[in-house]
Amino acid sequence: MSKERKKLSDAQQLALISQVDRVCPLDAEPLFYKKGQRSFKNYEIAHIYPLNPTSAEELLLQNEERLGKDLNDEDNLIPLCSLCHSKFDKPRTVEEYRELVAIKKNAVERSGQEELWKANPIEESILEIVDAIYADAEEGIEAEITFTSMKVDEKLNDSISKPTRRKIKHNVTDYYTFIRDKLALLDKAGDCTSEIISHQVKGFYLVQKGKGVSQGNPPISNGVRL
Repeated sequence: MSKERKKLSDAQQLALISQVDRVCPLDAEPLFYKKGQRSFKNYEIAHIYPLNPTSAEELLLQNEERLGKDLNDEDNLIPLCSLCHSKFDKPRTVEEYRELVAIKKNAVERSGQEELWKANPIEESILEIVDAIYADAEEGIEAEITFTSMKVDEKLNDSISKPTRRKIKHNVTDYYTFIRDKLALLDKAGDCTSEIISHQVKGFYLVQKGKGVSQGNPPISNGVRL
């Protein structure tokens, strides 16, 4: 007996579309197009694991991961442009199935991160410090950013001369003092602002750590990666 496709509400469809940023996750085609002043759908909601698999599909995917027990659940659904949906279904391949599973899991995780970020808001005043850093920075300097905490001596190898080491340490000290002074100014404008920021950042980090999320891909707030 074949299973019936569950009708999704507008809110459910909107949530699924938002997960993939309103573009087809396979070819980056917009999921809507405009004619005149009206927008039209250019997508179909696809079942990642088929709702009514054929015997060949059951055999093909028997050892593959499934995203939820209910095949009509949103965990097993993803919006694709009409062309990609047709290509994905006919014929279905293990490689394409695995690719779509990975895309869906990444989309769900990213969506969860955004919700987590909203639930643990960092004070807007921290952006004042970020702006101050950019305003104070020398133009034309580019550096790779990492999120691993290390002492200055651990970051400097033997190829760096002692005078250069002293200069780097001096600059790091100046940078620390600069941030400390900016936080002190914020504290004058509001009670314990720097301490609130510190606790919020630490709290957000601990929630992330508990979820096993890497520091290498932090969420973005107002265009600034924190």
